[in-house]
Amino acid sequence: MEVQRYWLLLLLVDCREWITGAVGGISPYIKHYEGLSYDREDLHRKHLRSRRATQPQGYTLHLDFTAFHRSFRLRLRRNAEAFSRNFKLISENGSTSADLSHIYSGTLDGEHGSSCHGSVLQGQFEGTIHTENGAYHIEPVHRYNSTSTDHHSIIYHEDDMVLPSRAGPDGFCGAEHLNLLAQNLRPNEEAATSRSRRTVDESKTSCLLHLHADHLYYKRFKSVEAVVAQVASYVRAVNDIYDKVDFEGVKLINFRVKSLHVTTEEDKKDPLRPLYIGPEKLLSLYSEKNWGNYCLSYLLTNRDYSGVLGLAWDGKNGDWGGICSRHITLRDGRTSTLNTGLVTIQNYGQFLPPRHVQLTFAHELGHSLGSPHDEDSNCGNLGSNSGKGSDQPICGNQIVEEGEECDVGHNDTDPCCYSAEKPIGVQCRLKPGKVCSPSQGLCCGQDCGFKSAGQICDEETDCQRESVCSGLSPLCPEPSAKENLTVCSQGTRVCLNGVCAESVCVKHSLQQCDCPGDSMREKCHMCCQQPGNNMPMCPLLLRNVFTLCVPIHLHCVNLY
Repeated sequence: MEVQRYWLLLLLVDCREWITGAVGGISPYIKHYEGLSYDREDLHRKHLRSRRATQPQGYTLHLDFTAFHRSFRLRLRRNAEAFSRNFKLISENGSTSADLSHIYSGTLDGEHGSSCHGSVLQGQFEGTIHTENGAYHIEPVHRYNSTSTDHHSIIYHEDDMVLPSRAGPDGFCGAEHLNLLAQNLRPNEEAATSRSRRTVDESKTSCLLHLHADHLYYKRFKSVEAVVAQVASYVRAVNDIYDKVDFEGVKLINFRVKSLHVTTEEDKKDPLRPLYIGPEKLLSLYSEKNWGNYCLSYLLTNRDYSGVLGLAWDGKNGDWGGICSRHITLRDGRTSTLNTGLVTIQNYGQFLPPRHVQLTFAHELGHSLGSPHDEDSNCGNLGSNSGKGSDQPICGNQIVEEGEECDVGHNDTDPCCYSAEKPIGVQCRLKPGKVCSPSQGLCCGQDCGFKSAGQICDEETDCQRESVCSGLSPLCPEPSAKENLTVCSQGTRVCLNGVCAESVCVKHSLQQCDCPGDSMREKCHMCCQQPGNNMPMCPLLLRNVFTLCVPIHLHCVNLY
C-alpha cells in the first residue's frame, strides 16, 4: 500500500539582513519600492459612489498616480469573480452573505494588454497591476511600518521582490515530502478502494473552495473586509497562473471560493487555537473535519514555521488525498478528509508580501491536484508567468529545460538570451559572445558571464551553510546542511538534514507541550515534557534549559 504523502513549501531566506528600499528598509522580501500619497478621501468618495450605483458594472472608478518615472491611470470596476455565486461568509455568529463591493479589477487607461485587480478599503487601493514591462504590487505601508510616514502606500516591481526559487536541501523542486503520521493517515482498505479512478469532465473545471482564516490570520489584518480582500487577491492570482497550465489536455482550470470562515476571536475550545502546533499536526487536526462538500479546503494562518510556508496532501486516486476526497475512516479509527492544505503568512518572524502567499497557495493547490515536484534540477522561479503540465520543454516558461540553453520568457530586451518571441531554432539560445544567462542560475551575472569564484550565491540560513560560485558554471552549488540538532528559529526549533524541522525539545529528548496559564508571559515560554507524560514540566525545564523571550519585542511578538 502506498504511503500517504504531504508536501512542504519552504522559503529559505536569511532574514537577519534587511534589504533597503527607496525610502528605507521595509521588508527582507522587498529590495526596492516607492511611496504613494494620492488623495485617500477622494478615492473613498469614488468607492462609495460605486457601492451606491444601481448598475455597478457600469461604474468605473478612476485612480491616477505617478511612480517609477511613469503614470498609472487605473480604471476599475467591481468584480467578485473569485467567489462563487452563492458565496457565504461564516463567523462565530453563523453564515451570511458577504459584501464584496470593495473587490475590483480593471485595466490601465490607454495601455493595451494591461490589467489590474485588488481592493479599495479606507480610501486605499491594494492589489496588482500588470503592464507590458512586468507587474507592480501595491500595499498599505502600515503592514510593515507602524511609524508615521509621508506616504500611506508602497508600490514595488515584481523584479524587486525576493521570491522563493529553491527550498530544502534538494532545492525548491526537491522540497522534502514527509512521511510523518503516515501509518495513521493511511485509509483502511475499504476506504482506499471505495472510489474508482476519477475522469475529468472538461465542462466542469471549476474547483469550489472552503477557506478558513484562523484568529491569528484575522489579527494580522484586523477586519473581515480586509481578510476577504486578501482571499480575493490569492484566488485571482492563482487563476492567472492556472489559466496558462495544461493538465494533460485539461485547460482553463479555475478556483472559486464557495465559503470563507473568519475566526475573529480566540476560542479556547478550538483544537487549532494553540500557537505552538507544528504544521504537520495543524494540518492533521484541520483535516479531521468533514470537508467532503468542497473541492478543497485550506487553512490560512499567521504562524512562524521557520521556512515552511505551505502544506498540502498530495492528490491521489480515490480518497487518499487531494481534490474531492471524501470523509474517510483512517487506520487508527479516526476520521479525516484529505482534500486539505494550509498556508501561513509569516516566515522567520517577518510578514510575507501577498505575492509570496499567492505563489505558495498556487504551489500547494498544484499538489492538491496531484502535480508532484519536478524531478530534475532545472527548476525555475516560482514566480514564472507560464505553467507546464506535461514533460515537453516549453520555450518561454522561464525554466531552462532539455534542448534549451536559456529561457527568459518573452522578454525581448534580455541582453544574454533570445526570448520565446524569436523564431524556432533561435529562441531560448544564448546570444553571440554571451557565456551564460541569469536564467540558467544564480552564478551568472547581468553581464552574461560567470560570477567570480567565491562569490556568495545563496546566503547562510539557520540550518544550511552559504553557497559560493565556482567561477566555472552559472549554477549555484547545493548548500551543505549544518549538523543535525543545530538550534534554529530563534532557539525554538532544531535542524534535521538542513531543514528547521523539529521543536528544540527534541534536542533534550523531550516532547513539546502546551504551556500552562493564559498570560502573555506564559505564552512566551517554550514548554516541554517527558515523553508519555501528560503533565507539562515547563517551569523546571525553562529554568534549567531554556530562556524566556526577553525583551518582549523579539520572540514573543514575532510568534504571536
